[in-house]
Amino acid sequence: MQIGRKDLMWNYAATAMRILSGVIVLPVTLRLFPSEEMGLWSIFLSLTTITALLDFGFSNSFSRNITYIFSGIKELKTSGYAVVETHNVDYGLLKSLLNAMKRLYGIVAAVFLVLFVVVGSIYLKLFVLGGYSGNHQNVWFAWILFGIVLAYELYTYYYYAILSGRGRIKQSMQITILSQSVRIIVTIALLILGLRLLALVIGMLVGDLIARTLMYRLFYDKETKKNLTTASPSVSTKEVLKTIAPNSLKLGFTVLGVFLRSKAIVLIAPVYLSLSEIAQFGISKQIVDLIYSLSVTWFSTFVPQFSQYSVRNQKEDTKRLYLKAIIISLAIFVVLGVPFILFGDTILILIKSKTFLLSGTYLLLMLIFSFLEANQWISSYILLARNEVPFYKSNIISGVLTVALLWIMLNFTSLGVLSLIFSAGIAMCVYVNWKWPLVTIIDLKIMPKDYIFVMKSFFKKNNITNKK
Repeated sequence: MQIGRKDLMWNYAATAMRILSGVIVLPVTLRLFPSEEMGLWSIFLSLTTITALLDFGFSNSFSRNITYIFSGIKELKTSGYAVVETHNVDYGLLKSLLNAMKRLYGIVAAVFLVLFVVVGSIYLKLFVLGGYSGNHQNVWFAWILFGIVLAYELYTYYYYAILSGRGRIKQSMQITILSQSVRIIVTIALLILGLRLLALVIGMLVGDLIARTLMYRLFYDKETKKNLTTASPSVSTKEVLKTIAPNSLKLGFTVLGVFLRSKAIVLIAPVYLSLSEIAQFGISKQIVDLIYSLSVTWFSTFVPQFSQYSVRNQKEDTKRLYLKAIIISLAIFVVLGVPFILFGDTILILIKSKTFLLSGTYLLLMLIFSFLEANQWISSYILLARNEVPFYKSNIISGVLTVALLWIMLNFTSLGVLSLIFSAGIAMCVYVNWKWPLVTIIDLKIMPKDYIFVMKSFFKKNNITNKK
C-alpha cells in the first residue's frame, strides 16, 4: 500500500468540495429559511450521526482488518496483530470479512428504519413541532424521506470502510467530489423551486446513490471479483463477528460518547431553548466542524498507513506522521479560526442571512474545545491502529457527564446557549483531552526536539510522501 502526495491532495480537494457545498448551499438556505426552519435543519443534521452511532464501531474495525488482510495477515485477532512475513492477500479471509459486513449492516439498517419511524416521529411531534409556526405537513414529508436516506446510508455504510482499508484514498475522494457536485446542483435547483427542507434531503439522497454505486464498482475491480469468486470463505460470518466484536463494541461506546457530547445536546436543546437560538448555535457549530474536518484531513488520509506501519513494526514512521498531523491540525485551526471570528457575521450580513453566529467569545471557546478534541482523536487513533481500544470507558463517561452538565446548566443557570458549549468542553477537559495525547507521547517516546525536527521537514522535498 502506497499513500502519498496525490492521495493527500485529493483528500483536501474532497474536503474543499464539502466546504464548497456549504459555501454554495448555506447562503441560499440562510436567505430562504426563517430561523425556525434553520433550527429544524440543525436537528436533522444532528441525526445524521445516528448512522455512526448504530454502526457502533464496526466500520472502523472492518476497515482496519481490510488493511491487515491486504498487508498480508492470515488470521483475524480479537486484539493486537501478528507482524506479517508475506504480503500476499488471503482472499478466503477477505470474502469472510465482506460477508460479515453485508449481514451486519443489512440488519442494522432495518432496525434503524423501524426505530426512526416510531421513536423519531414521537420526538418530532412532542418536542420539536409544538413551537413551530410553519407548514407541519412539509416537515413530516421531509422527515420520513430523511429516515429512508439514513437507512440507505447505514445499509451501505461499509463501502467507505472497504475503500479506506484498501488504501484507495485518491479514487474515493474523486467519487466524493463528483457526488458532492451533483448534490449541490440538485439541492440548489430544488431550493429555487421552493422545496425548502425537502430540497436538502433529496440532494442528500441523490449524492449518496451516486457515491455508493461508484464506490462499490471501485472496490470490486476485475481482479478482486475474479479472486473472490474462486475463493471460499475461510471463516464463518459468526466467527468473524465474534472476533472483531470486542474492539468494535469498545469503539461503539466511544462513538456513543461522541454522540452524547456533540449531537445529543442539540436534540435535548429544543426542550429548553427556542429554535432561533438553536439555529444560531447550529450555524456556528457547522463552521467550527468544517474547520475541525479540515484540521484532521491530513491525518485521515494516512489512517490506513498507520495500520500498515503497526503490523510491520515501523515505529519511527508512526512517530513522524503523528507529529505532522498534530502540527498541521493546530496550524489550520489558527489560520481559519481567526478570520472566522473576525469576519463571520460580516459575511452573513453581505448574503442577507436571517441567522447569525454566536458572539466572538463563544466562537473562540468552541474553536479551542474543538482543537483539543481533534488532538485527542488523532492521539487515540495511534493506539487504535494497533487494534487496541483503551479509551472507550473514558469517552462514554465524558458523554454521560456532558448530558448531566447540560441538564444542570439549562435548569439551574442562565447560561442559555453557552451551556451547549461548556457542557461538552468541561466534560472532555476533565480527562479525555489530556489523557490520550499524553499516553501517545509517552508510548512513541516523543521529545520537544522531535517537534522541531518535523517542522523543519515540512520544507524538505517529498516530506509528505511515505515509504512503503
